[in-house]
Amino acid sequence: MNFLNPLVLLGMAAAGIPILLHLLNLRRLKTIDFSTVRFLQELQQTRVRRLRVQQILLLILRTLVILFAVLAFARPTIPGSLPLLSVEARSSVVILVDNSASMEAADQRGERFRQARRAAQSIISLLKDGDEVAVLPLADRDAGRAVEFTRSFTVATEALERLALADGRADVAGGLQAANMLFTDAAHAHHEVYIVSDAQRDVIVRNPDDTSRQLTTDANVMLVRIGSGDKGLEQNLSVDSVAVLTRLVQPDKPVEVEAFIRNGSTRDASNVMVTLAFDGTRVAQQALDIPAGALRSIVVAAPPQRRGVIAAGVELENDAIDRDNIRYAGITILQRARVAIIGSGAAARLAQVALSVPGLEGSLPVATMVDGVRALGANMRAYDVVVLADATLGGGDAALLQQFVQQGGGLVVFAGDDASTADAVRPFGLTVESVRTASAQQPWMITGVVRTHPLFAGVFKGSTDAGGIAESPRLTMQRPAAGGATLMKTPAGPFVSEGTSPGGRVIYVAASPRSDWGGLGATGIFPMLLVRSVLYASMPRDAGIEASIGERVQAPIPPRMAGTSAFSLIDVNGIRSAVAAMSQTTGDVVMVPAQYRAGVVKVLTEDSAAVLGVTIHRPVQESALTFLDDAAWKRGVADMVRATDRVVVVDAANGMERAVQHARIGSELWPLFIVLALLCAVAEMAVARFWATESADTTMA
Repeated sequence: MNFLNPLVLLGMAAAGIPILLHLLNLRRLKTIDFSTVRFLQELQQTRVRRLRVQQILLLILRTLVILFAVLAFARPTIPGSLPLLSVEARSSVVILVDNSASMEAADQRGERFRQARRAAQSIISLLKDGDEVAVLPLADRDAGRAVEFTRSFTVATEALERLALADGRADVAGGLQAANMLFTDAAHAHHEVYIVSDAQRDVIVRNPDDTSRQLTTDANVMLVRIGSGDKGLEQNLSVDSVAVLTRLVQPDKPVEVEAFIRNGSTRDASNVMVTLAFDGTRVAQQALDIPAGALRSIVVAAPPQRRGVIAAGVELENDAIDRDNIRYAGITILQRARVAIIGSGAAARLAQVALSVPGLEGSLPVATMVDGVRALGANMRAYDVVVLADATLGGGDAALLQQFVQQGGGLVVFAGDDASTADAVRPFGLTVESVRTASAQQPWMITGVVRTHPLFAGVFKGSTDAGGIAESPRLTMQRPAAGGATLMKTPAGPFVSEGTSPGGRVIYVAASPRSDWGGLGATGIFPMLLVRSVLYASMPRDAGIEASIGERVQAPIPPRMAGTSAFSLIDVNGIRSAVAAMSQTTGDVVMVPAQYRAGVVKVLTEDSAAVLGVTIHRPVQESALTFLDDAAWKRGVADMVRATDRVVVVDAANGMERAVQHARIGSELWPLFIVLALLCAVAEMAVARFWATESADTTMA
């Protein structure tokens, strides 16, 4: 039973007035006239019994008059139809339409999203004048966008037509919560919620720890099923995840992208074409066979043709759901690293030559010879990496280099005769030891390399860390460093080490490229090691981050760009906007607003230099075309609402009109309670008159 005017029920307290008067009357003495003393005792007992019956009966009738009157003004209603009392209540209606990716699938009745819109339109057409309605999507609903009831069915239809398929997951719990907020300001006491969905299994998923009721009002909840589960649906494949395998990305060098493809159907898929695209331009393609229900990985590679933030997408051919046929990964190719080479003699000249190979100017860093650390001075931010090759450090130089690295700069140090370079790497956990010398007959060779480290990934054959390399230089002198991470080693100890720093990166090489230290400078290892060390040292720690649809993101700004106040964002729709950096305790960040499409948000400087990419992922659950039966769907929704007995499943193709009418037709009981109050009032007057006559007759006798 519902009450249209529930506040009137506070008037029930008035029912205590007759009881209070009754208790007060018990204290008052009454005089009874009698003719002879002989009949006093008998008359007293009879009179007292009648008086008690009269008072109790009048008390009950007077209390019932008040109770029935209060109930009548509270306007109680019950569902169903009663003779002379049934009415069709004016309703506040919320229609929740499933616009998730699974609704893109089509069966014999066409695309299910179009079926859902037709079903929602039929609900609107059944509304009566005075009803109010709101239409909300279940997927990618913008919580910041205000939605209100409208009594214009044309406006509701236009809102329905504006709904579009989305990449996000259908969230029934969130939809019911939004409906609950709308009902707090509803004009009518009768509430209805229609959930129009294909009942894909993920639609009722919510946090396991959340046992609350999202819909706390007494509302009729209609589950309008679209389609018949997986019947009539075609095969569906999906891209579940994409990862960039190449860590040191360079223009004109192949970038390997690994994708995991899922066959969510019951049929095997053969010769599936997997396409790699950079910013929408197809650059590579491969074929793949995927058994039914299986997950397979594939690696596709292609060289990017430009610098900047690139949206790499792995795409499949069209099938049941097109939205899950593409998934993205952000690739950030920074501007050419600016390198300051500090040192003297052959080592510094070899480093300059290795970074200035003719014909490779577009991909190699920009190298500049600098006369000492102090020559950098206040212009230190003009460089991304500092290379020390046979350098000699003076007082305070190590502190300047430490500050440079803490601010996000890279440091690459080659050992030399001067031991002062040990001060440059000591703050980063590397302790340089004394020079070790090998015999000319038995020089040291490289005996181990961490091939999975970004510095060497893809350089040497194989992927195991153990074993030497065929191209190893012959080393006669080495100044190893203890501590840090050993990336390459010889019998003399660590040959290439990485220091630890929360800002930039530090690479230490335990030999000089000079010929008197061995053959490092005369082999292909040296330019490879120098170029890749510079690229690695200049690479920001957060080259790209990931987020889900509808999630706001704090994109960290690389320390080298600290102090830059203005940046640009290019969202997944290609719209460019200006954004200001925000200072936090962990560093500067840029707030990336919630995105409602999968893709890559590009964070750039004001002059369009790449900063990082934010990859927005769609939920993979929507690709699994598995559906709830009616009982499971009803049970899952009933756990989220207050009126659990008023949740029903309706077939969109049959019985819609009957279900809507059944939900709206009820019986208002206020006329019944008015009649009962009048009857009690008449009975009270009759009883009072009867007892007054009896009392008079007894007195006369």
